[in-house]
Amino acid sequence: MRVLWGVLVLVGALLVAGCGGQGAAENAGTQFDEYQPFRNLTVTLNGKEGPENVGILMAQKRGYFTDAHLSVSILTPAAPARPVQYVAHRLDDLGVAQEPQLVLERARGAQVVAVGSLISQPTAAMIWLEKSQINGIADLKGKIIAIPGLPFQKSFLQSILERSGLKAGDVRIKSVDYNLVPALIDGRVDAIFGGSWNLEGVELESQGLTPVITRVQDLDVPPYEEFVVVARSDRVSEEPGLIKDFMSAVVRGNAAAAEDPRAAVNAIMEAGLAGTDVSRKAMEAEVAATSSLLSRNGYMNPDQASQLVDWMYEEGMIQRKPPVSELLTNDYR
Repeated sequence: MRVLWGVLVLVGALLVAGCGGQGAAENAGTQFDEYQPFRNLTVTLNGKEGPENVGILMAQKRGYFTDAHLSVSILTPAAPARPVQYVAHRLDDLGVAQEPQLVLERARGAQVVAVGSLISQPTAAMIWLEKSQINGIADLKGKIIAIPGLPFQKSFLQSILERSGLKAGDVRIKSVDYNLVPALIDGRVDAIFGGSWNLEGVELESQGLTPVITRVQDLDVPPYEEFVVVARSDRVSEEPGLIKDFMSAVVRGNAAAAEDPRAAVNAIMEAGLAGTDVSRKAMEAEVAATSSLLSRNGYMNPDQASQLVDWMYEEGMIQRKPPVSELLTNDYR
């Protein structure tokens, strides 16, 4: 079940200030003219509250959404693949997703578009523990590899394996949702893929382990936006001001998180789920590793997106190439 983090904005005190008499009468008309109704939005994060979506959490905590006259409900998905689906099926207004997942869904006909970036470079990685004595991708033959469960992650993994001479049947791929670290520590899997070097990698290190981390950029995967905000295409065209106000607040939130890591950690830990299975020490390390990656302007690189689409098409992951103009827009950041 998705978790509601908060519908935090109260409208009340904006209507009338002062009390009684001629001053109140004079001010009432002015204040009524300036009053703007709050607009409701629901946004589903990419997963649990964490450093990668802290810009949204900080925008809520610092009142940046309130400044923009937005009442934002922040939700977590039941499974990693759900945010884009929720948006496509009008269950939520906005979602946070990885750009490859957006390409996949758009190629299948989903009417969704990215409206801003949260993290503009890949952070995904292949990770195993040093004690496993795995020395390279080829040594994964016969091993179990865990992924969060997004469809594109399995396709990316198969492409990486093939480049090292392995076939899909040479390994066992296991979907574990958000439980990558426990699965690796407990020995249920030999390696994890689709987690991030700055999150799962750092968490493993914080527990005194020695992870061997290979970033996807070093595995012949083209660069892409790790996390973007997605909306329905028709919603963007119908309410451009709403989308722009949301992204402006999130960009402010990203900047605030980068400038005040302690406040960023507090915002994440107070938000809910993450605090139950990630220690504050680990979260501090994850925030420190992620702060410099947070997008300060929300800009998405169209040329980079085009290269990603071409690569996914050439690798047989998608059957048609969605035009970049339909995939993302920088008009609302």
